Amino acid sequence: MIWRSIPLKSKAFLAISFSGLITLLVALSIFLFSLQRNIEEEIATQALNIASLTAARIDVRHAYSAEDPAKELKRVADQVIRKTKCAFVVFMDMNSIRYTHPNKDLIGKRFTGGDEGAALKGETYSSKAVGISGPSIRAFAPVYDFNERQVGVVAVGFWQPEISSYMAKVYQIFYKVIPISIAIVISFSWIFARNIKNIMFGMEPIEIATLLKERETMLQSVKEGIIAIDQNYKITVINQAAKNLFPPDIEFIGKPVQEVIPTTRLPETMQTGQAEYDNLQIINNNPIITNRIPLKIGKNIVGAIATFRPLTEVNRIAEELTGVKKIVSALRARTHEFQNKLHVISGLIQLGSYEEARQYITSISNKEQSFLNFLSEHINNTTISALLVGKASEAEEKQIKFIINQDSDLYYLPDFLDENAMVVILGNLIDNAFDAVAGLLPERRRVEIKIQQDNKNIIIQVKDWGKGIEAAIRDKIFLEGFSTKGKPGRGLGLVNVKKRVETYRGNIEIQSNENGTIFTVFIPCMQEW
Repeated sequence: MIWRSIPLKSKAFLAISFSGLITLLVALSIFLFSLQRNIEEEIATQALNIASLTAARIDVRHAYSAEDPAKELKRVADQVIRKTKCAFVVFMDMNSIRYTHPNKDLIGKRFTGGDEGAALKGETYSSKAVGISGPSIRAFAPVYDFNERQVGVVAVGFWQPEISSYMAKVYQIFYKVIPISIAIVISFSWIFARNIKNIMFGMEPIEIATLLKERETMLQSVKEGIIAIDQNYKITVINQAAKNLFPPDIEFIGKPVQEVIPTTRLPETMQTGQAEYDNLQIINNNPIITNRIPLKIGKNIVGAIATFRPLTEVNRIAEELTGVKKIVSALRARTHEFQNKLHVISGLIQLGSYEEARQYITSISNKEQSFLNFLSEHINNTTISALLVGKASEAEEKQIKFIINQDSDLYYLPDFLDENAMVVILGNLIDNAFDAVAGLLPERRRVEIKIQQDNKNIIIQVKDWGKGIEAAIRDKIFLEGFSTKGKPGRGLGLVNVKKRVETYRGNIEIQSNENGTIFTVFIPCMQEW
């Protein structure tokens, strides 16, 4: 319980410090052990070489053949000790009786240590043992006479206290280095622990766990689809609302977002660092409204997040965004027009001009019927027909001659093409044309519509007889907020047109001069998403 109550920064410091110190001490222990072992092995090898060379000397062989070997062998032993700095050189016979020893009292007595047995059998080797004079590292080599018969053994050794004295000097160096190393470990542990805290935005693990749980619950509870990607454009987060737009057997996490959603613009959002809002997109033939936001830590972009919702789930917003409101407005104008005509008919009847009333009714009825018959025969979509009927009435109120080209034909709308998107495109282009001819002479207050369809494209053409679009601003008319009217809230109509045309991979052409402007929109009838 006490450990849980300790702040993360302190935990990290203690854990890193202890880990570093333990690693340091283990590494030093291994180093010192290896150093001592290597030194002992080196001394053993040196002793072995000295013993082998000494046993092979001619004067040693002659000495073993003499009546008093001890005298000559002592001379050899003293010479070897003087030149090699070894601790002792002991010659012995085949019964382990010493001929030489640094301690004269031990000459003539048996060799001690118990490790000379193999040498008496002709083996050459080194060992560690405790003799009369103390522990030593020594090497044994057999001595042969000139008939190659073993006549004795030579033992060459170094006292272990001398090795311990050398290691003590090494330890003194380490005693000075260890405190400095410990201070460095503690300093780096403190810096690292502080950086961990900063990286985690000052939050404790329980706070992070709670936040992650809250995020997971929130992601799954919202109706909007959410997808997040990392620096490598791979999906890291996706909620159930987003998964519902795809087949159920798709694995998302860790996959490049371009593989799952070919129409995604999340990589572009990361590259530009600019957020995008309320853009139309098609996912698996489902039109959606999406927002894209780059994910930043400090000044670095580390990913991007997209939130989206199908248009079918936001009917009220969809109606506002896709132009149903335009139809209602246009039909309201038509209602107002009919009210005016009814007032004329009512006035004629009240004046007793029944024949004139009959002729007036017949005239407007024939005109209306002819217009409706044309739409029903050539425009095979009720929503678009309703828009054109309403716009015709609006044009009559504004004293604009509204013409639907007799070559117009719309046979069907592809499954992927939302009719509300068509209403936005056509309605905004007509409104733009009405604005272009407003206030001009009667002969120039004309707008012509042509809708055609072939095997490749749906073609929408809106022509006005206005003053045209100046070349200097022609590239700006599709920018959000730009308007030649200079009024707040304007400059969105052509932006909406462009967004929807691009969503369906179409394009817009503009022809404009002082005699008017023609907008031509091409929308492909066949598309692969």
